[in-house]
Amino acid sequence: MKKGLLAFFSFCTLVFTGCNSIGEKDTLVARVNGEPIYKEDYAFMMRVGNIVPNTEQMRKASGSLFSRKALYTVALQKHPEFKEQLAAHNVSLENYLLTFVYQRLYSMDRLMYSDDELAFFYDKHRDMFPDSLAYMNLRDKVADAKFIEANQDSLRTYAFLHRDMTDSNAEVKITDDIKERFVSDHRQRIVRETGPALLKKFNIQETEIQMPSVEEYYEKHKDWYMTPNGFVVYHVESADSAALAKRFKNKKLDLKAFMKIASKFSENKETKKVKGLVGKVLVGHPLPYGIGFVQNMFVELDTLADGAVSSILKSESTGRFHVFYRVSAVASEQKPLDRVRKTIAHELATTANYELDSSYVLVTKNGEPALREKDVLIAYDDNPMMVRSRKTHDQVVSALALQLAFASEAREIGLDHSWEYRALQRQSDVDYIIKLYRTSVLSQVTVPEDSLKALFERMGNPVHQSLSYEQSRAELNDWFTIPENLMKRTYYYAEEDYLPLTYEQAKQRVFETAFLKLRSGRWDKEVVTSWGTAKVDLFADNITLLPQEQSVELAMRAADSLYAQAKNVEKAYLAWDGIRDRYMDIDSVAKKATFELAHILSDRENFNEAQREYRAFYKTWPDSPDAEKAMFSRGFILNENLHKDDEALKVFEEFKKLYPKSDLNESVDWLVQNIKSGGKLADDLMKKIEAEE
Repeated sequence: MKKGLLAFFSFCTLVFTGCNSIGEKDTLVARVNGEPIYKEDYAFMMRVGNIVPNTEQMRKASGSLFSRKALYTVALQKHPEFKEQLAAHNVSLENYLLTFVYQRLYSMDRLMYSDDELAFFYDKHRDMFPDSLAYMNLRDKVADAKFIEANQDSLRTYAFLHRDMTDSNAEVKITDDIKERFVSDHRQRIVRETGPALLKKFNIQETEIQMPSVEEYYEKHKDWYMTPNGFVVYHVESADSAALAKRFKNKKLDLKAFMKIASKFSENKETKKVKGLVGKVLVGHPLPYGIGFVQNMFVELDTLADGAVSSILKSESTGRFHVFYRVSAVASEQKPLDRVRKTIAHELATTANYELDSSYVLVTKNGEPALREKDVLIAYDDNPMMVRSRKTHDQVVSALALQLAFASEAREIGLDHSWEYRALQRQSDVDYIIKLYRTSVLSQVTVPEDSLKALFERMGNPVHQSLSYEQSRAELNDWFTIPENLMKRTYYYAEEDYLPLTYEQAKQRVFETAFLKLRSGRWDKEVVTSWGTAKVDLFADNITLLPQEQSVELAMRAADSLYAQAKNVEKAYLAWDGIRDRYMDIDSVAKKATFELAHILSDRENFNEAQREYRAFYKTWPDSPDAEKAMFSRGFILNENLHKDDEALKVFEEFKKLYPKSDLNESVDWLVQNIKSGGKLADDLMKKIEAEE
C-alpha cells in the first residue's frame, strides 16, 4: 500500500526452506482484529507472486496482507449484510477457484506432483538450486528437475529429434536449452490436452440452445421492425444563405405562397419543376434530387407544426442551403412479417442475443443439469464491462464448462482440501468484501434528496451528462461535499489549461478532475484508518510492524521527520501527497501539505511542478503567512530554473503590489533589475566575487 505506512516484516525464518516449508502451513502467525493470518497465506503469496523473502517486494506484499485483513474486518463490522453476499458469491466462484488451483498451481507449477514429492526431491538435490531463494520461489524449477530425472529416455529421444540436422555427424547433446524446451513442450501439451480430456472424462456437454421461430421472434420484437417516421416537405434551395434569408425574412407563408417562391427562385432544377415538392422523406435517409443529408433537418421538422417553415439549413452532402415547408408528418409503420422474414432468420442463425429463462440448462454433466443461464448472468454481473452479445454468451458458457471439468478433477484428487485452496479462498473472500466496501464508500450519499434533485434538474450529472438521476446521485453528492480548497488547488495548479475561464466559470470542468482526487483520497483514508485502528496479535517472534497511522498529527510528524531529518525526499513526497489526499477536508492540513510538497518538488528539481504547486498554494490560501514566500519562490524558479523571464516579471510585479512591506522586496527588486538587464547584474556580481577571491 502507498505512503509506506503499513506492515513491515523481517521475514528471515517465517517461510522456511526444504521439507519444513511444506508441512504445517495452517500454523497461525497473527490475528488482525481477530481475523487469522496463517503461514500458508505467506506461502501462497510467495508462490503466486514469485516474491523473494527479505526484499522490498516481500515487505510491501506483507504490508498489503495485514492492511487488507484489517479493511476486511472493518467492512464486515460496518456491513454485516456483506456476509450473505459473500456466501452467495463463493458458491458461484468455487469452480473458478478450484480451476485456478488445478491449472496454475498443480499442473503448470507442480507438473502434477504432490508438494511432498517435490519437497523430498528438493532436499535430496539441494546443490541443484540457489541457496539465496526459498523453496516456494523454486517449486516450479524443482518440478522441472524431477520431471527430467523421471523421463530420461524421453529426453534423449527429444534431444535426438531436435539435433542439428545440417550436420550428419553431430553428436546428440542434452543441453540446458534442450531440457528447458523439453519441459516447456510438456507444459504446452498439458494446456492443450487436459481441458478436452476432462470434459470427456466427466461427460460435460454444452446443450444446443433452442432459438425461437421467426414468427415468435417477430411477435416479441415487433417494435424492432418498423419503417422510420418522416415528413412530406417542399423546399427552396440556394447556394447563397444570405439571399435565402432575405427571401423569407418576416414572411408567414402558406403552401401556395411557398410554392410560388420555389418555382421562381429555387436553384434545384428537379424540384423547381414541381414547385419545390420533395415529397416523403424518412428519418435517417438522404433526401432525393441531389439534396442529400441536411444537418438537423429532421430534428427541426419534428418541432414544427404542419404548415410551418424551417430555418435555413445546410446540406452536409452538397454544402448548399435549404428552407423546408412541412406539409405533414409520416408515421412509422409496422413492416409485415414477409418483408423481414429473411432478415430475422439470418439474425436468429448468427447474431441475435439469446433470451433465456434463468433456469435454462446450458451445460450437463453425465446427462444431468450442471450449469444454467443464471450462472452466465452471475458472470455478467461480476464483469460489468463485458459486452452482452451472443458471441460473449457462447464464450462464457464454454469457459464455465471448462471450469466445471477442472473443478471436478480438482475435487477428485483432493485439491479442494489443499492448503493452496484454503489460502486462495481466504484471499478471494478479502478481495470480494473490499470490493463491496469500496463501492459503498465511494457511492455514499449524505446530502438531502431534494438538494440532489434540484442540482440534477439544473445541470444534470456534473461529470457524465448521459446518466440518469439515480445513476448520478454519488456525483451530485460529491459536488456538494467536495472541499473548496481541493477545487481551487486543482484549478490553480493547472490554470493554463482553464484560461481564459475564471475559477467560477470553469468550476464544472475543474470538478471533473477534482472529484476523482476526492474519491481516491476518501478511499485511501478508509484503508489507512482501518489499519491505523487495527488490533494486531503476533504469534511469531520475527514479525515486526511499522507504526500504524493513528492520527493525522502523527502522520504529519512522520512526514516532517522524513524530509527535515532523514532527508529522504522521495518518501517524504509520498507521505505528504498521501496526507493531503486523505485529509483535504481539514484545511490546515491541506495547506501545510501543499506548501511542503512545493518545497520537495523544488528539491527534486521538478521545477515546473514546483512552480505550479507554489502558485496553487498562494492563490488557494492568499491569507496564509506563507503566501508571500510561495509567490517569491515561484517567481525565482520561473526566472532561475525555467528561464521564463516574462512570467517571472509578472509574478514579481504582482508580489510588489500585494506585499509592499515584505522583507523579500529587496531581493525582488534585484531580481527584476537583473531580468531587465538581461542578466548583466548577475554577471557583474559573479565577476566581483571572483575578483575578491
